[in-house]
Amino acid sequence: MSQCLPVTPASRLSVVGRLSVVGRLSVVGRLSLVALFSLVVLVLAAAPAAAQIDPEPKTPYLWRIVLKAEPHPLLSATFREQLKRDLTAALQPALGGLGTVEVLDLAEVPRDRWDPLWQQFDDKGFDALTAPRDLTGIKTHFLRLAYRDGQFHLESRQHDGFTGLASPLVRRQSVRAAELVGRAAGLMLDRDFGLSGSIEPVIGRADELKVIVRGGQLGPVERFVSPGDVFAVAQVFKTNRPAPPPVRTATGKVIAPPPGSVPPPGLSSAPRAFTLLRVLDVGRDGTLRCAALSLYKNPVPLGGNVVAYRCLKLGTVSERLAVRLTSSEPAQKSFGLVTVQASDAGPDPRPVACEYQEPEGVFRSARPLAHLALVTVTLGSRQKQFPVPVLGPEPVSLPFEINPKLEEEAAYLRAVAAVAARAADARNAQTICFEATARLIERQKNAEALARARGGLQAADAADKSLSDEVARLKEQPEKTADAARILAGVEQQLAALRQYNVQLAAHVKTLEAVVARENDPTIAARDIRAEALNEQIKLLLARGDLDEAINAYGQLLTLFPDDAELKARRDKLVAAREPKSPAHAQARDYLLKTWPAVSTIPDFADSLKPVTAAAEECMKVGDRFTLRKLLAVFTAAGVKLNDLVAGLDPNAEADRKLFEEAKKVGEALAALEIQITNYLAKDKE
Repeated sequence: MSQCLPVTPASRLSVVGRLSVVGRLSVVGRLSLVALFSLVVLVLAAAPAAAQIDPEPKTPYLWRIVLKAEPHPLLSATFREQLKRDLTAALQPALGGLGTVEVLDLAEVPRDRWDPLWQQFDDKGFDALTAPRDLTGIKTHFLRLAYRDGQFHLESRQHDGFTGLASPLVRRQSVRAAELVGRAAGLMLDRDFGLSGSIEPVIGRADELKVIVRGGQLGPVERFVSPGDVFAVAQVFKTNRPAPPPVRTATGKVIAPPPGSVPPPGLSSAPRAFTLLRVLDVGRDGTLRCAALSLYKNPVPLGGNVVAYRCLKLGTVSERLAVRLTSSEPAQKSFGLVTVQASDAGPDPRPVACEYQEPEGVFRSARPLAHLALVTVTLGSRQKQFPVPVLGPEPVSLPFEINPKLEEEAAYLRAVAAVAARAADARNAQTICFEATARLIERQKNAEALARARGGLQAADAADKSLSDEVARLKEQPEKTADAARILAGVEQQLAALRQYNVQLAAHVKTLEAVVARENDPTIAARDIRAEALNEQIKLLLARGDLDEAINAYGQLLTLFPDDAELKARRDKLVAAREPKSPAHAQARDYLLKTWPAVSTIPDFADSLKPVTAAAEECMKVGDRFTLRKLLAVFTAAGVKLNDLVAGLDPNAEADRKLFEEAKKVGEALAALEIQITNYLAKDKE
């Protein structure tokens, strides 16, 4: 029997910190691979030319407004329907030929038809918009509406599916008159629409970059962007997952890929920390000439796995700037020794001192700064300059270590954590490839299954080579911390597992190649071909513990060969394995596969540690390997949930720091359990 595809602790339980487009970077605590955490993905080597990916100058925007209204008699279906009409009437004419406005009411769409982003917003609120996800190209603007204390309260925030960036602020406004709700909401949403674009170098000008505006050739863009406007930057990279469907034409028609084609790789992104563009000139051809401002010497470096840079216009203002310095030592009290100055980023910068204010613990500028500020932090002979978008009076967090050794260690850990995150993504994609191939065989789409398996094999091999080179480069540097060494050792273990299971995937590819070749041979009976495909599907299903699906596949085999005693014996053996060995075993299986996957908060995860461990041990005691294999796949969702939960935590808030430490303990415990299960299954000789 094929061994299951294991899910290592590193691949499932590494949590990538959040770097918002405001530039908030939090270096939190100690890092350990099995302890769950990798820091924010600041990839040190980034994109080759952005032209490798279509900048989409003729692609219209799909601007989707998703309305969520809290229950109240005044927020009736009739009221919400009128609000939808008001929003369309306000926003569509302004958008013009650049795209289409689509307004949806969550109450009118069954939850099982919701986009995953809508579900995450409904579960976690606006913080869900900053979590990493694959790019779809759709602008999704969430509008939350409530009525209390005699007023209509509106909140909005956008996720841009072309760049992967979220608008940095949650806009809030309240109105008393019902007839003003539509106008107020329209103005809020329009303010953060934000053109997006692809970044290209300007030959001979290291300090300038060119932006090809998405949809910029569909009509004039001067209404949406002017000199002095500010764009946040994202680095875009290919994943090992297929691109998410659907692909839309200008009229919204879905383009189905041709049968047997390999799905294009999905794209994901990460904010380029403390790197902003300031518009210098708006061209009539839908391009922008921009000044590049960055904490780093090279704002958009070449190389690595990043394939493009994209950018999103921010809704900046003129306002006094408030700066809060953060450190990996939250209790640090030495920021009073630091000098902070800020200046406008325009052609005539005027420096202004930022006074340290207690008890807020912030540095505040003496006068307003327009749109983009250059903030200089000085301590003795050390100095760092951050470009900061001016978004309002709320404090902007900037990382600055009083201890220079800590800063060096933090930079190295960020690089190591980025490699760990990429390795986790590669392992996750490999598991998904096994699952997708089995589903395609079940639907008798053997050619598509072969294409999917080939694509996964090639992607895993490419990831292995790229990551191995990166690990070797990092190991050549002087060791910064023991945690970094442990992380790199864990990455090497992941790569070894990636290679091991790519050997299995290569074997599946060879089998499927034979099946597809026989399908095209008119001399071979269709029954024999179907039987070969079902046998391959059963191997894939049993490898990940899908016992019920494997039994069903055996049932299909028996319809082809009803008198085959060996097939009946195999099926009956699986049916017997499905039967609980005791009431305690039945309860353990239900908890692992039904109850535990629904855990959704950090405290709930902590409370679940004892029962999930006890249930897993019960399955090991009775030899239920199939449930344990399935559990390893369930760990994928647990890792994603922990990623999302930790991403929204603020390391400067005491309550969030406690949650962070609690999540870290959860990660350590679940990682230990994964190792225990993986070692147990490694002894499986079935």
